[in-house]
Amino acid sequence: MKTRGFANTRTPLFVAVIVALVAGAAYYGLVVGGPNTTTTRNTITNAWPSGPNHPNVKLVCPAGTYLADHRCPSVCPPGYQPVAFDLAYSPICMSGDDQPVSVYDLAGLQVSADSGRTVYLIVPTIPLTKVDISRQNFDTNIWLSVSQPELEGLATAATISKVTTEVATVGDMVSTFKILRMNQTKVEGNYTIRYPLCCRWQTMIIQVGDDVGVRCEGISEVLESIDFQDQVAVFTRTVSQPGACPICLSGDTLIDTSNGQVNVRNLTVGMPVWTVDASGKRVLATILEVRKTSVPSNDEIERVILRDGRQLFVSPGHPTADGRLFGQLQIGDRLDNSTVVFLEFVPYSQPFTYDLLPSGPTGFYWANGILVGSTLTQEG
Repeated sequence: MKTRGFANTRTPLFVAVIVALVAGAAYYGLVVGGPNTTTTRNTITNAWPSGPNHPNVKLVCPAGTYLADHRCPSVCPPGYQPVAFDLAYSPICMSGDDQPVSVYDLAGLQVSADSGRTVYLIVPTIPLTKVDISRQNFDTNIWLSVSQPELEGLATAATISKVTTEVATVGDMVSTFKILRMNQTKVEGNYTIRYPLCCRWQTMIIQVGDDVGVRCEGISEVLESIDFQDQVAVFTRTVSQPGACPICLSGDTLIDTSNGQVNVRNLTVGMPVWTVDASGKRVLATILEVRKTSVPSNDEIERVILRDGRQLFVSPGHPTADGRLFGQLQIGDRLDNSTVVFLEFVPYSQPFTYDLLPSGPTGFYWANGILVGSTLTQEG
């Protein structure tokens, strides 16, 4: 009884001290806003702001969690169930009538409201925009079923714009930049270095006007603004013609020549190799250039496996024969008359990677039986 009485006589003072400490901490976080500030919307409200400040970049949730309004809960909200429609994507919380918790959860996905007869790509920009890709160079066998009213509420475009507006928050990836924290004037994150092989990272602090894109891939990601209260950063993403990244093939790659498959390390200028001409016909060509690039130790290389069993170890920035980069491929994408079924990064212990340039208008050649482009073509 004496202990209770003693404590009760000091309750007002105790509460006052706690209030003062909380107020001081809030003042420091809002006014000082140093690089260690980690306040997120989860600590403030259960809903993101509607309109242009809602994150719209694609979010990949870890195993055991599901995508719901740009968060990764372990349980879907009441009335929603996780839907896993492809191994390349996180399961999404969907209602029984095919509606996501937030329309922004569809960003970057292929969706359909008519059982796949018409497939749309949802482009992450402001506002979210749908593009009919049913007759374009996409594998439209993979799509998420959504309701017709959900689709009708999205803007429509005839083509995928080369300039988009991305809204990202703490934990999101913008190109190869993962946001860790932000204050009123700066965004801190980990920037992944993918060349000549993948992957190394370094901590980077950026301000408005800085670009975290990958220039040699033709990707620009310029920070336009920071909204500290909503904990979002707005970027302008611009896609242009890729340049020449310092990337190549594994030293174990076999190249199709007139004498059968030959290890890329044994190729020399003047040797005959198979390529394709401007009409797509397989023809013999002469090697104009062979190049090897030294790579740091402890780097990684991408392993790509196709449904028909062909596989290739390649740098993510190496071009495919249809103008994409291997690092842009996702499971389910079409590649050289087959489908990508497996992607992973593995350690690369060899000191060099390799590339070659055949004569002819395309510069294409077969590596481990897969038709690929050449980085040397773009250098002239």
